[in-house]
Amino acid sequence: MWTQLAEFLQANGRETLIISVVGTLLVWMYKQFKGMIDREQQEKLATVQLKQTLFTKLELNLASVLHLGDEESKRRLLELLGECGPYLTRMQRTLVRDYCKSFDPGVLHTLQELTIYEADKLDRQMEKLGETKDSGEWFIYIQRLYAPVWPIITFALVGVYIFGLFLFVGQGATSWIQINILISGISILLSVSLVVAGGPLVAKNKMGKQGAKRWGVFALILLSPSLILIELEMSLVSIAIQVTALVFLWFNKRPPGIIRL
Repeated sequence: MWTQLAEFLQANGRETLIISVVGTLLVWMYKQFKGMIDREQQEKLATVQLKQTLFTKLELNLASVLHLGDEESKRRLLELLGECGPYLTRMQRTLVRDYCKSFDPGVLHTLQELTIYEADKLDRQMEKLGETKDSGEWFIYIQRLYAPVWPIITFALVGVYIFGLFLFVGQGATSWIQINILISGISILLSVSLVVAGGPLVAKNKMGKQGAKRWGVFALILLSPSLILIELEMSLVSIAIQVTALVFLWFNKRPPGIIRL
C-alpha cells in the first residue's frame, strides 16, 4: 500500500501539491477555530462568575441600605454600583440614574427585585455549565474536538457556493445578465445566511421578543429571493428589499421584554 501511495505521489505532482496545500490550510483553520472557541468558552464562564459575584454583593448592599440607611452603607452601594456598571442591564442602569438624581429608597426596592431576578438567571446559567462539567471529561473533550469542524464546513460551503456562482456568472450571454445572476446569488446567500444563523436561535428560544413588525421583516428578507423565480431581472428588487429590511432592523429597536419578578 505504501509503495502504491509513493508511486501515486511521484506521478501526480500537481495533485500532491494541491492536497498538501489544502491539508495544511484545513489544519491551520482547525487550530484557529478551536483556539477561538476555547477562548470564547473560558471568557463566557469567567464573565458569568464575575457577574454572579458582583450581583450577589449588590443584592446584599441594597438590603443593607434599605434596612440601615446610614451614610456608610450608601457610600459602599455607590462604589459597588460603579463597579457593576459594565454588567448592568439597561433597566438597571436607568434605575441607578433615577436613584442618583433623587436618592429615593423606593427606587432601590425596584432595583433590588430586578437584581435578584438577574442573579437568579446567572445561577441557572452556572447550573447548566455545571451539568456540562458533570457529564464527564471525555464528553467535554469530544465536544471541544469536534466544535471547530462546523465553522470549517460552513466556510468550505460558502467558498464552493461563491466559486460556483462566479462560474455561473461567466456563462451569462450579456453583461446585464451576468450582473443579475451575481445579484441573485448574493440575495440567495443572504436568505440562507439568515436561516443558518437564526434557525438555531429560534429553536433554542434565544431570539427574545421581536414584535410583529420585526418578524415580518425577517420573513421579507427570507422570502424575497423567490421573486427571482418569476424573472431574473427581479433580482434587483429582491436585493433592494433585503437591504431596506436590514436598515430597518438596524435602526428599529426591539420591543421591551416583560420581566416577571
